[in-house]
Formats: sequence, C-alpha cells, structure tokens
Amino acid sequence: MERAPFLEVQELKETQSFPRLLRTHFPMNKLRISEKAKYIYVARNPWDTCASCYHLIRECPPCNFANGTFDDFLDAFIDAQVGFGDYFDHVISGYNHRKDSNVFFVTYEDLQRNKEKVVLRLAYFLGEDHGKVLEENEDVFQRVLDRSTVGFMKDILRTNPEEGLKVLAKNSPHLQPTTVIENQKSCGTSEVHIIRKGVVGDWKRHFNPENVEKMRETIIQRTKGSDVMDLWKCDC
Repeated sequence: MERAPFLEVQELKETQSFPRLLRTHFPMNKLRISEKAKYIYVARNPWDTCASCYHLIRECPPCNFANGTFDDFLDAFIDAQVGFGDYFDHVISGYNHRKDSNVFFVTYEDLQRNKEKVVLRLAYFLGEDHGKVLEENEDVFQRVLDRSTVGFMKDILRTNPEEGLKVLAKNSPHLQPTTVIENQKSCGTSEVHIIRKGVVGDWKRHFNPENVEKMRETIIQRTKGSDVMDLWKCDC
C-alpha cells in the first residue's frame, strides 16, 4: 500500500519521487486524465466480478456482511450499493478510453489466457526499454510471469484487518482505524484474502437460474448503446 497508494484513501506526498505508481477504484470518468500519465485498466466480466466481490465483502470487517447471502449481495451489486458506484458505469468509462494512446486496457480473462503476450505488451506500453529487457532476458521475463500468477499474489496479498488499516491510516488522517476494528469480531476471521481463486467462470457456482436471469436483464439495460459486453462473448 505504501509503494502504490490508493488515491481514494491515502494522501499523496508532494515529496514522492517520479515516476510513481498509484492505484484507485474510481472509474475513469471521475479522474482528471493527464496526458503525461499512463493508465492501466483491467476489466473483469460482471458475473465473476460479482461473485468475487461477494467473498471479499464478507471478509471485510467494516462491511458487516459476514452472514450475508449471495442473493442479498447480488441485489446490492445490481443497485450499485457495494462501493465505488455502478459496475457497468465503471467498466464502460474504462472501455471508452481503450483506444487512447496512454491507456492500456485489458480484460482479466485475456490476461489469464495470454499472460506472456499481455505482460510483454504492457512492458512496451510502459516503455520500450522495459519491453526489450523482457525479450532479451528470458530469466527476467520468467520471474515476472511467476510473480504475476494467482498463487504468488495470493500468498503476498493477504492481511490482518487491523494491520491493513494501520498501513492505510499511516498516510491518511481521515481514517479512524480503532472504530473500524471494533467490527472485526463479527466477521469471524483474522485474515482478509485479497486474492481468492482468480479463475474464470467461478460465478457458475454462485448463480442460480433466477440470479442468472436477473443479471442478464441488468446487463441488457445497463449496457444499452455500448458493445462493451462483446469483450466477454466466450466467457459468460
């Protein structure tokens, strides 16, 4: 978190050196886009996004959703009541910038299917020198690929809620971690897993026929006038 602070919860230090890495959950239409910056947008299909967020929210102490059902969460997801606004507005805002020269737009599914190709393309997007390093040094390229796996990230991207909040609070005076931690006992977990399975299609284990119909109707309504769902013709 300190190496790549979140814009929405951590204050940036004026003394922070450039180039720097920043992260955010905000949609691109809520950002002040700079021609001098480079943006990486990773989009995931709405079905798996919903299922994944369901498990994350259940483990997140401040959310008080440890005993919540998937049916309840799906309704909240569709009504944009799960944080950071509406999923479809968010993805469409990124999709609309996909052809910008300083935007690297990729789907999570494509990253999983074609990891080597996507990683190399990303390296060249960040700078020609980075791409050449990977192409000319097989060991470096392989190390990057190894550290881009779900298994590797699952091991390092997990945190005790109290410790995670302390890191956030260190750079953000707006957070009050002590009041948030009071809710931790209700969650029945001492560790939050940022990465769970990372597989494509796990949503099928969560959606019953009624859920599927509800999501399909929502997709039709919320993506009207956009071809964004063409990104996932083979995945949903």
